[in-house]
Amino acid sequence: MSVINQMLRDLDARQASRQERAGLPAGLRTLPPEPRRSMQPWGLLALGLLVGAVAVWFFAAQPSPEAPMLAENTPPPKAAPAAVASAAVEMQAGAEPAPPPAAPVAPAATSQPAPIPRPASAKPAAEKPKAPVPAAAARSVPAPPPEQAVRAATAATEPVEAKPAIPPGGEARIDKQPKTPPTREIAEAEYRKGMQAAGQGDSATALPALRRALELDPQHAKARQALLAVLANSRQWDEVKQVAQAGLALDPTRTGWATLLARLQYEEGDTDAALKTLDKYAAQAANDADFHALFAFLLQKRQRQAEAAQHYQAALRLRPNEGRWWFGLGLALEASGRGDEARAAFARARESGTLPVEMQGSVEEKLRASSPSAPPPN
Repeated sequence: MSVINQMLRDLDARQASRQERAGLPAGLRTLPPEPRRSMQPWGLLALGLLVGAVAVWFFAAQPSPEAPMLAENTPPPKAAPAAVASAAVEMQAGAEPAPPPAAPVAPAATSQPAPIPRPASAKPAAEKPKAPVPAAAARSVPAPPPEQAVRAATAATEPVEAKPAIPPGGEARIDKQPKTPPTREIAEAEYRKGMQAAGQGDSATALPALRRALELDPQHAKARQALLAVLANSRQWDEVKQVAQAGLALDPTRTGWATLLARLQYEEGDTDAALKTLDKYAAQAANDADFHALFAFLLQKRQRQAEAAQHYQAALRLRPNEGRWWFGLGLALEASGRGDEARAAFARARESGTLPVEMQGSVEEKLRASSPSAPPPN
């Protein structure tokens, strides 16, 4: 059928005469041309070869693939710290970094032609034969993302700070154990309990609480002072001395406790021990008027009048309105042969207005005796 059709086409092409067509049947005509197919198998093959050629050209334009292979086998050269640091700063201060490319991107060179676009009528790329990819190019590693570059630059230029370990769960563990035992808090609570009981006159409850506070915190000065007061009110003198001595061993500047201890020693008849106690802590008692007054009184008992006068004067510089100390100073000065100064001290005692009643008569008598118009004593 195709031979006859071809013959008929040839006759039509040279416009054959009726004589040449005389032997042919009258209704015989050429068949209409077959519709042209969009793409023959050979066309697909040609297109695949064209895509393969473009791919070969594309990879040939890339840098030599041997460079990444060499980087895998040899250690990279050390970059200058300044350059790495500047690159990290630029990454941090610049625009938001783009994510790393998923596949190599062709360099933007205007001298090279752009890739030929695939025709719209072509089949999907999955059905086309793919050009082989060189093995070296397949093994090339893309550049690390900007975050890793910044971390690497920071690690190269800055010292690594030690950070506490975080458990795998991502949450830090909370140490519920106290760093220091809460002894001070307990001691403070016992002190307040003892003070409340002492304020109510309940020494049976106050004493154990204050003792417990000092056991927990021997440096608790307020608890020690309160315990000394409660013990003194209870007349437990032996424990008062023990508590005072223990406190002075911890803090020698508490000269009030030294004054209390020396007074108890004197009242027990041991004046020498009292003077020794006061002499031991005298260097810390520059601003303690009661300390100097007791020291002067005990020195008078040992007839050390000049020293007694010095301590009376030190006490009066701190509290100049104490009439009894002026009276004691007058006695010490009179015994030292300093009559005029003694008379002035007696006058100050009378003028202070704080002189006890039992001393007022003695002061008046001293003033009359030291008056220039007074008759000489018989």
